[in-house]
Amino acid sequence: MIMRKLVSLLTFITVLSLAAFLPAKEAKASHAAGAELIYVHIADSTYQFFFKFYRDCTGISEPGSATLCAYNTCTNQSFNVTMNKWQGTLPPDNRPNGSSVSAGCSQYSNKCDNLSSSVPGYREWWYMCIATLPLKCNYWKFAVWENARNNQNNIQPGNLYVETIFNSSQTWENSSPYYSVKPIPYVCLNQPYTYNNGAIDADGDSLWSQMTAPLAGSSCVGAPVPATIITLTPPINFNTNPLQTNNTFVLNGANGQMSFTATQQGASTLTLKTREFRKINNVVHELGSIMRDIQVQVLPCSSIPPTLDTVSINDSGAFLNNKVYGCVGQTLEFCFTVTSTDTGAILIAEDNLITAIPGATMTYSNLKTDSVRGCFKWTPTINDIGPKSFLVMIKDSTCKPPGIMLQYARTVDLEIWGPVQASPDTSICIGEP
Repeated sequence: MIMRKLVSLLTFITVLSLAAFLPAKEAKASHAAGAELIYVHIADSTYQFFFKFYRDCTGISEPGSATLCAYNTCTNQSFNVTMNKWQGTLPPDNRPNGSSVSAGCSQYSNKCDNLSSSVPGYREWWYMCIATLPLKCNYWKFAVWENARNNQNNIQPGNLYVETIFNSSQTWENSSPYYSVKPIPYVCLNQPYTYNNGAIDADGDSLWSQMTAPLAGSSCVGAPVPATIITLTPPINFNTNPLQTNNTFVLNGANGQMSFTATQQGASTLTLKTREFRKINNVVHELGSIMRDIQVQVLPCSSIPPTLDTVSINDSGAFLNNKVYGCVGQTLEFCFTVTSTDTGAILIAEDNLITAIPGATMTYSNLKTDSVRGCFKWTPTINDIGPKSFLVMIKDSTCKPPGIMLQYARTVDLEIWGPVQASPDTSICIGEP
């Protein structure tokens, strides 16, 4: 009996030893391509959290659940809440949770439909939980992480980590900003490209976006670990070269517009942080921030980027330095064209006016041609004074090989002037300011 047990033990050890030398399977956790974490205020100190996860279809399956980690610096306490798969549908077209993020060309498959396809494919999964915060604090951190990132050009595989910051010391009544454009842009190699995540705040708070390093943490307590950068030439930096662009990358922090020319084929991760500001009792407070991991897929293709030009504006407004100016109480109207030098282009234009500038209208003509015209109309009120912006999403559905519908984002910036106020006549002497 003792001899039999010894033989069994030796056999078990031998199997373990051999396993250590066997090649690892490629189907390990290499599915995390993008993510973000947002929250919606329900009542008092209770919030609904959403973790939006984008899975590479060549990796393992999506997680069955996620864990929200919450931490505050006022009492140095943390707690966890399980996030289950969202049972609702996905905006804006009410698709089932877990649907493929379409590349846009129905006649071409992607890797979610057929693993032999040359077009990368992703599925979008939402996870949700409800959490109540036990106290007000100027620094609440919420985080979710998932193992592990897919293979890419600019950072090493590891945990994908996203966090959201909330300063609740001023008010409980706040919902985080959110992004209205999917974080999986397809980009043509060596061609200029513009992209915008479409950051929107439902409370009307001011937003500012900036690039940051992708993170790879596994706890919301303490500082997260930055992802390991891959050595390239020119070297990766998260200001002008977050992916290989030969330092052509530019971000407009005020409206979130990115522009770059990608010079390396394959996937890369960009991480955007959007900060939120609100004036309370005549003092501007930073209420927090959200972050998003974006997977940029660079492919060899021959499409030509379209251009957007403002061509006409009515007498109540003005167009100066790429910004449209209007006045409170006066109807602002202007038109622009979206044009491609490819006469065979099939252009479609959409916008986010319904959330960015409620009450404004847009009329498009000549859709599905190489030159689309859009006309904007809006009468701003006293509550609209200050900067405004909206996105025009331009889709080129020509669907040339490899079979992707290229989407370009253009930001239209507006500035609304307040009513004119007359002041008493003032006399000054020569030489006085």
